[in-house]
Amino acid sequence: MKVSGGESSVLNLYAIREQESKPGLRPGTIAGLKHDTVEISPTGRQLAEGAIKHHVGKIFVSAQIDESLNRLLEGKPQEVSDAVHTIIDSNLLPGGSVSDEGERVALREAGLALAQYVADRYMSGDQSSELMAVMNQIAVIGAKGTVDSATGSVSYKMPPSRPVGAPEDYVDINELMKRFEPDTYKKLNEAVTGSGDWGSILFSFVQKIPQNEQWVTKYREETKQLMHELKTTKLDNRFTGANTSNMASFLLDINRKLEQTPLAKSDALMRNMANFAKILGHRA
Repeated sequence: MKVSGGESSVLNLYAIREQESKPGLRPGTIAGLKHDTVEISPTGRQLAEGAIKHHVGKIFVSAQIDESLNRLLEGKPQEVSDAVHTIIDSNLLPGGSVSDEGERVALREAGLALAQYVADRYMSGDQSSELMAVMNQIAVIGAKGTVDSATGSVSYKMPPSRPVGAPEDYVDINELMKRFEPDTYKKLNEAVTGSGDWGSILFSFVQKIPQNEQWVTKYREETKQLMHELKTTKLDNRFTGANTSNMASFLLDINRKLEQTPLAKSDALMRNMANFAKILGHRA
């Protein structure tokens, strides 16, 4: 998945590149060297499968959304956090593994239903409504994604990131450069990744801002419009109102709603729903 507008490279200016000469492990065998082997019984395999926990990665959308999710999930069981971030990664902002647009739409709609299940079962009051507001914003970003017809990969335009506590009219210098001097932004990225003189490039751009106040004005107007769209856009959802009283009833209701508007391909959605239930400990 290609994501644009997330954390910019300038935020990683001090990252140290790994040297090509760094020692590493290489596959292979040594002649004459014998290895011990261990055979795991079927029972042991089942125990091992249940003992292994895989925690999903997190997609950075913006500082505000990241802060909201961290706060809402603080103190919640790990599986709840995993479920929320899986919804974002697999449903709301899916990559190129699902090429059919109809399937993407169904996954996104199901993702909001899954988020509602989490909100109803693991949140209360303001937390529940805030989680859904955040997930709806991410879903709108997903709905505006563009698909590369050649590769099937999806690009998402993330909202400019404003540090928590920064004023409403905060301007992200990186986004400003990307928007109004894309060639300079490209050179900056190349300098950062290639250990070049990125400092002088950044400083030179900052010096231009006072003479180009229209950049800041346009940036703020566009950012305000984008945030308004994210907060007010309502997406159609065939799974709205699914029963969230328990997992079994929820999955049954989702299937019933799906029967009313069947998909040409539903494999991805079925796997997605089963994975969500498994994360939260449900066994069919």
